[in-house]
Amino acid sequence: MSYQVVLPVFEGPLDLLLHLIDTHKLDIYNIPIAFITGQYMDYLKKADEIDLNLSGDFLVMAGTLLAIKAKLLLPKRPQEAAEGTDDLDPRDELVEKLLEYRLYKENAQELKKMETSQTRIYYREVDDKRLLTLFPPPNPIGNLKAADLHKAFQEVLRLMTARSQTITLQKDTMSLKDHMNLMLSTLAGHGGSAKFADLLEPCQSVMEVVTAFLALLELLAKGRVWVRQTSLFDEIFVCINNFPEKEEPALESVSAGD
Repeated sequence: MSYQVVLPVFEGPLDLLLHLIDTHKLDIYNIPIAFITGQYMDYLKKADEIDLNLSGDFLVMAGTLLAIKAKLLLPKRPQEAAEGTDDLDPRDELVEKLLEYRLYKENAQELKKMETSQTRIYYREVDDKRLLTLFPPPNPIGNLKAADLHKAFQEVLRLMTARSQTITLQKDTMSLKDHMNLMLSTLAGHGGSAKFADLLEPCQSVMEVVTAFLALLELLAKGRVWVRQTSLFDEIFVCINNFPEKEEPALESVSAGD
């Protein structure tokens, strides 16, 4: 009666050696080289009997094991004993390779588990445009557009020109933060709300108007104030957020270079 022999397939000679060590519960740091060599050669013999093609690495490892076995059996030369080289174990290099291979094999198994777990997760495609349509970001200036503020700013410049004021470009003594604090103080003095044109009324130069306008934009960006307009081309009002329930703290003063 014929019988079928099935041998496990190993990725290489180190894989086979680790299998033999783990199967027989051997100490990898003190490998019984004669026993492990016999087990290794027995596997090669069975593989040859069932015509299992093995790579040349298996034969190279067989030669390495036989060489290590021979070195352990041969007596030490007197010269080697005198030089202290008899303490060198010919198995050390093999043990180092086995430990390194075991580390890579364990890491590969962990990565395989992660890959298997990841294949069970399915991600849903997110339509960013549709989300923005359903949940549009808040507009700090309401229905007003940048063009509306620009028109109001141009109107202030036109009124200053109509008053025939002499426009002199000079260094602004007030920083951007100073204008922001002044604007907040002015709004608080007017009950938390004032016309945009009234906020720019104290400005004496184009540079101050520009700085004040930038201060208003900065306050809008920080959410400290908001603007409203009842209808198209009407006066634009600037209001302090949460006034008077929430008192607006003053901004820290900085140098004129801000």
